[in-house]
Amino acid sequence: MSNEISRRNILRFAAIGAGVASAGALGFVPNAQAKKKKSATDPAKGVKAYPFVCGILKTQTQYMLKDTRIGTPMNIPVTFFILRHGDEWMAFDTGNNAMCAKDPVGYWGEAVTGAYYPVMQDYEEFKVQLKKLGLSPQKLKAVVLSHGHLDHAGAIDNFKGTDVPIYLQAKEIETIKNAIASGKKTAYIPDDFKVMSELNVKPLNGIFDVFGDGTVIAFPTPGHTEGHQSLAVRAYDGKRLILCADAMYTLENMIDAIPPGLAWDVPRAVEALTIFKVLSMTGTEVVPSHDPEFWKAKKLAPDLFAKANYKDEILTAYAAV
Repeated sequence: MSNEISRRNILRFAAIGAGVASAGALGFVPNAQAKKKKSATDPAKGVKAYPFVCGILKTQTQYMLKDTRIGTPMNIPVTFFILRHGDEWMAFDTGNNAMCAKDPVGYWGEAVTGAYYPVMQDYEEFKVQLKKLGLSPQKLKAVVLSHGHLDHAGAIDNFKGTDVPIYLQAKEIETIKNAIASGKKTAYIPDDFKVMSELNVKPLNGIFDVFGDGTVIAFPTPGHTEGHQSLAVRAYDGKRLILCADAMYTLENMIDAIPPGLAWDVPRAVEALTIFKVLSMTGTEVVPSHDPEFWKAKKLAPDLFAKANYKDEILTAYAAV
């Protein structure tokens, strides 16, 4: 069902043309020894993408847009995606842990909730929302996690005791293990990973073709964290999507090249934003994870992901500059 692929194929998939040099700057490192598996699903059918919102985080603008409008309140959506590939389903991220709807301060700690306070209902939990599509965690064929932060990997305990593969970049797994060992509640919450030994975690080292047919490709976008990855999707209607996760919080990050307020490496974070700009200008739909205005204009699952006028207007203005 899966294989790691070459740099040539990811560039062909994205059709980024002039962005080749920028893509190289991201340091894609494919596994040359990986064997390619052919999917039984016709790749021409593409993938159907279903967006979900798992509550909001009450925060301030400078935590999203570095050194920008400091002290301004900002309520951001917590998003994840379920993708349908033929008869197979996968998840990209899982949102918050269920405890965020019950005892957010107790679970995340005062320091974390002082900067990012989760507001979430029980029915917004990952496994509960899957029911909208008639699914349960064990029915998924794969999970790709962008990174291990609390609002993206919070519900991996839903996969305890299953054989569902959970794909993370190896560098991110190392960071998670260090966070667990520290016992500290930061953007990585140790309790999110207390069932780690009972999960089918699969390390990646570079670009990864999830279904083996070029329809869903995970690729490294370090900057926000050292092991962050985003997802390239060929949709059923022919559109190309980049699900950026925290490589791009908001469209403003990309348009004005403003790095995220929380970043492992700011210059590398800006490199990813530059690539996203190129992709957006060549017709690829670049999807931010936490942009409140962007997501306010979107329908959510069980509806399919679709373009929004808000985003189109902004990119039209950008292209005219």
